[in-house]
Amino acid sequence: MAARTNANPAPVVGNDAVEILENDHRRIKALLSELVEGDEADRATTLDELKALLTIHNASEENLVYPAIRIVGKHPGQSETLYHQQDEAKVAVWELDMLARDDRDFEARAKKLRTAILAHIKKEEEHEFPHLRETAGKDALQELTGALRELRDGLHFDVPAAR
Repeated sequence: MAARTNANPAPVVGNDAVEILENDHRRIKALLSELVEGDEADRATTLDELKALLTIHNASEENLVYPAIRIVGKHPGQSETLYHQQDEAKVAVWELDMLARDDRDFEARAKKLRTAILAHIKKEEEHEFPHLRETAGKDALQELTGALRELRDGLHFDVPAAR
C-alpha cells in the first residue's frame, strides 16, 4: 500500500478569488503537460496530483465562483456551460484513471483531456473571470475571496505518495 501525505495539493496563493484560481490554473496546465509529455513511469503520480488539485479547484468554482458568475455577473448561461465542462472533465479524468498507465490509449486520452481543460481555462480567464471582477465590485469580490479561503481551509485531500 502506498504511503500517503497530507500536503495541500491546492495551496491558496493570490490576493483575491480570481487570482487564486488563476494560480491553480498554472499548476493544472503544468500537470497536464507532465501527464502528456512526461515519462510513462511518472504518469500515476502526476495523475494523482492532478486529481487532487482538480478536486479542490473544482469545489471552489462549483460552490462559489460559478454561482457568483450566475448571480452577481448575471451570466447564467455561461455559468451552466462551465459546470457542464467540469462534469465532462471529471468523467474524462475518471476514464483515464481506469486505464493502465502503459495502455496505448492513455496518451491520446490525456491529450484530449488537456485540450478540453485548456479550453475551459481560457474561457474562464479571458471572459468570465474579468467579467466577474468588473461586475462584482471590490466588496463582493472580497467576500467571495473570504468564502473561498474558508472553503479551502476545510478541505483535506490525501495525495498518494509515489508508487
